[in-house]
Amino acid sequence: MANPQSPGWYDDPEHPQQLRYFDGVVWTRHTTPRSTRPAPGYAAGPGAPGAAQQAPGQQPASSVPAGPQQGGPAAPVPPGWQQPAQRQQTPQQQWPPQQHPDGTPGGWSAPPAPTAYGAQARTPDGEALAGWWKRFAARLIDWIIVWFGSLPLTGYFIYRAGNELGPAFDGYLREIERGNATATPPTVTPDVLKWVVAYSVILTLAAIAYEVFFTTRSGATPGKKALGLRVRLRERPGPLSVQTALTRTIIPMGGNLLSSVPLISTLVAMLQLGDGLLPLVHQNKQALHDLMAKTNVVDTRRV
Repeated sequence: MANPQSPGWYDDPEHPQQLRYFDGVVWTRHTTPRSTRPAPGYAAGPGAPGAAQQAPGQQPASSVPAGPQQGGPAAPVPPGWQQPAQRQQTPQQQWPPQQHPDGTPGGWSAPPAPTAYGAQARTPDGEALAGWWKRFAARLIDWIIVWFGSLPLTGYFIYRAGNELGPAFDGYLREIERGNATATPPTVTPDVLKWVVAYSVILTLAAIAYEVFFTTRSGATPGKKALGLRVRLRERPGPLSVQTALTRTIIPMGGNLLSSVPLISTLVAMLQLGDGLLPLVHQNKQALHDLMAKTNVVDTRRV
């Protein structure tokens, strides 16, 4: 269905059983059931929701007694009774088809003021895009949940890596206390590295499963839900497919598998940093993983 030209209530393109407000530029999130009746004091025009149907040729009902017919004898007037002054007839307020008056009672809410695409970054169908700080806070919440939730699986590997690295670190601290300026900090030995890699693999797999599970069902992880964010394809709303959800995890989470490798850990860290900061400058507020998966993070609490 093509967008109308003027603001108003129209058939919802996605749900025909309800009406949706079009602000002159985009479809908004304001909806109302088609069965909603107008409040008293508003005259329903042709096609308006709740307007009474009238048979052809039928005269409208009125509570005012009909006067004498034109051309007939005048009705007798009781003594002391004065003919009331004729009130000026005003045309009924008409509604365009499928359109409601603004701000009426009965559950309707006043529609928002018309917006422009340049005022706020949006998806092609008009949803507001999430700001960088909200995305960062949601990611932080999710990482805390994943880290603590995966401790039963990763705790043993953290413990073994600490046992391997602990003696060397204690020796380094003792050399510093003795004033040995040539003391070198402990390095990651192969024995320590194997436990660190095992820990990184398990934590990364847990984070990927967490992300894919929630974004394919509701479009939002618990961290995003807490801040009113949702992940969707840029071109259409709805939860992600498994393939798209996996594509979004390659850089922010899959890179953690390589961060333990000494030779390329710096390059991986720079790639992940650029991925996280790109929404600050990109016109569609997309990170590298969003561009790869053709997704956007939208803010459901902004109209």
